[in-house]
Amino acid sequence: MLWEQVAGKTLTATEGQPIGVLYPGRANGNNGPDFRDAVILDGSLLLKGDIEIHTRSGDWYRHGHHRDAHYNGTVLHVAMWHDCHSATLLENSTSVPLLCLAQALRHQAYLMPYRLPCFQISNRRDRDSVRELLNAAGEARFKAKAMRFQNELLLFNHAGQALFRGMMRALGYSRNTRPFEELADKVPLTYIESLYGLLEMQALLLGTAGLLPSQRRLSGFSGEEEARMLERAWHSLAGKGETMSEDDWRFSHIYPSNTPVRRIVAQSYLLERYCRETCREPFGGMLAAGLLELVRGAPVPGRMHSLEQGLTVTGDGYWRHHFDFGVESRTQTPALLGKSKAGEIAINVLLPFAFARGKMDGDRHLAERALDIYRSYHRLSDNELTRHMARQLCLHSPSGITACQQQGLIHIFRNYCREGRCAECPVPEGSEV
Repeated sequence: MLWEQVAGKTLTATEGQPIGVLYPGRANGNNGPDFRDAVILDGSLLLKGDIEIHTRSGDWYRHGHHRDAHYNGTVLHVAMWHDCHSATLLENSTSVPLLCLAQALRHQAYLMPYRLPCFQISNRRDRDSVRELLNAAGEARFKAKAMRFQNELLLFNHAGQALFRGMMRALGYSRNTRPFEELADKVPLTYIESLYGLLEMQALLLGTAGLLPSQRRLSGFSGEEEARMLERAWHSLAGKGETMSEDDWRFSHIYPSNTPVRRIVAQSYLLERYCRETCREPFGGMLAAGLLELVRGAPVPGRMHSLEQGLTVTGDGYWRHHFDFGVESRTQTPALLGKSKAGEIAINVLLPFAFARGKMDGDRHLAERALDIYRSYHRLSDNELTRHMARQLCLHSPSGITACQQQGLIHIFRNYCREGRCAECPVPEGSEV
């Protein structure tokens, strides 16, 4: 796309001010603006946000973006042709600059498009050098996550709460990260681990989340046997705190198998699985003890099936055939927590937590094993960011990289690309991450 190829250049907006394109952003595969996480200079003002692309500038209004709050993060409207005499107004009444590419490139011919300096990096550096760079970036991301866990371990008296909060954060994906963290803060792990069984755990989590049928616009489904059992268990629980509401959660543009209800139910199965153990780790709880044993017992090197098996949840009964209360699947329903998501939790939560715990406890073996597993972990499923960075760097065989190297791609994007720090990026020159 032409917009991506003007990276690094300064063009003149229709209002006359210079627009510097530090980073064009990443293509958005969902609804909303066309590019996310762009970095531009509007005169001397540094702006980070979304870019919307149109053939004609009037399409902004023809498509109704001025009435859609999802476009309030737009910092620049880009169009090939300018056929509208109105300013580009957002739903919140803020105006954003318009860049007409046909006009800008006609009057600034010397600004004809070129690629980012990291484009086709594999043509200028050998494969081992690229992998070494991505490994270093991946380890930097790992240690940053571990440092976050170290801070949380100092904050919580119960070490398992930090792990529980991290797992909940991962289950929220990008759309529900905050409500999942809020739910973890409202339901202490010590209370969950004191409950009798799976039904009580599910009732506590779903009730506190405000997602039981009686708490939502789903009262017609409260007659289902599963719903009745959960409602009774919820009302019988003592010491319930403040609850959330259905409006705190995002349900739109989410695959049915990834709805908050299914992810909360998946977490309940994991909690019940590890709370069956009778031994407790001092100040750590059963969840942390059980999952840290998975790390200690995982083979290095090798494919880490034991970690993924320990985090996978197939589900049974009602949740084997339902996406939500009253929403039954007509085909085979995916696992509540499949191997792909289990691998993401292992890489992004369990291993950094184990490294942090090992460092704080002086358990060198645990810390080294967590890092060794991370370094050798097999490639995970690609996500939006890893696909974007593979395209941006024009990596010829991204399928051959490891999970650590995938994390390196994300680290480079978050710390350099979307921050407009192209001149400091280690990729073109091979400097330290």
